[in-house]
Amino acid sequence: MMDTLAANPRAVMGGNHPPVEMTPFDAVKINITDLYDEARLWLDGTPVETQEQADALNTLKARIKDAIKAAETQRVIEGAPHKQAIDEIQARYNELIGNNKSVTGIALKAEEACNKALKPYLLELDRQQQEAARIAREEADRKQREAMEAMRQRDAANLAATEEAEKLVQEAKKAEAAAAQAEKTRAHAKGDGRATGLRTVHRAVMVDRQLAAKWVWLDRNEELMTWIQDQADKAVRGGVRSIAGFEVIEEKVI
Repeated sequence: MMDTLAANPRAVMGGNHPPVEMTPFDAVKINITDLYDEARLWLDGTPVETQEQADALNTLKARIKDAIKAAETQRVIEGAPHKQAIDEIQARYNELIGNNKSVTGIALKAEEACNKALKPYLLELDRQQQEAARIAREEADRKQREAMEAMRQRDAANLAATEEAEKLVQEAKKAEAAAAQAEKTRAHAKGDGRATGLRTVHRAVMVDRQLAAKWVWLDRNEELMTWIQDQADKAVRGGVRSIAGFEVIEEKVI
C-alpha cells in the first residue's frame, strides 16, 4: 500500500466524460467504477501500517460511501415515476381483487359470500351421499356373502340351483359397482363449466404445550435453534447483556 492515496479527479468531476453526453446513471456508474478501480490499485493485501495510510484509506472509504448514497438517491429518483404508476395500478385493482391486511377486494367478498351460502347445502348433501354410500356398501357386502354361500352350497347336478347361484354372483357384482360409485360421489355445485365442492383440510390445534414443545425439540430442532438465535440477537440489539444459554460477546466493528 502506498503511503498516500491520491485524489481521483475523474471520480469526483467526471474526468473526460462531458456531462452533456452522460445520463445520471452513467455519471453514477463512472464514479463508482473509478472508485472501485482506485480501491483495487491501493488495496493490494498489504496491511495498514501508518496513520497517514489509515487517514488516506478512510478518505477513500468516505468517497465510496458518498458514491453509494448518490447512487441510491438517483435510483429512488429514477424509480419514483414507475413506483407511483405501480402504486396507482395496485390501488385500483386492490378495490376489486386485493387480498391483504388492509383491504379485501369486492370480488373476493362476493366469492366468500357465495361460499358461505353454498357450504350448508353442500354439507347436508355430503351427509346424504355418505349415508347412501354406507347403505350401498352394506348391501353390496350382504349380496357378496349371499352369492359366496350360494356358490359354496350349490349342487353341480342341480342346474336351477347353479343358475340361481350365478345370478346372485352377478347381482353382487352390480351391487359392488354401485357401492363403489356411491363412495366416489362428491357433493358439488356446477355452473359455467366449473364445480364447487367441499375439500378436506387439516389444521393443528395445540392441546398440550409441553408435548408440543417436545415435538418441536425432536422433530424441528434446526428451525427451533434458528428461531432461538434470532430472538437472542434481537434481545442483544435491544440492550440485553445477559441471556441464559448464551454468552454475549463484545467486539469492535466498522
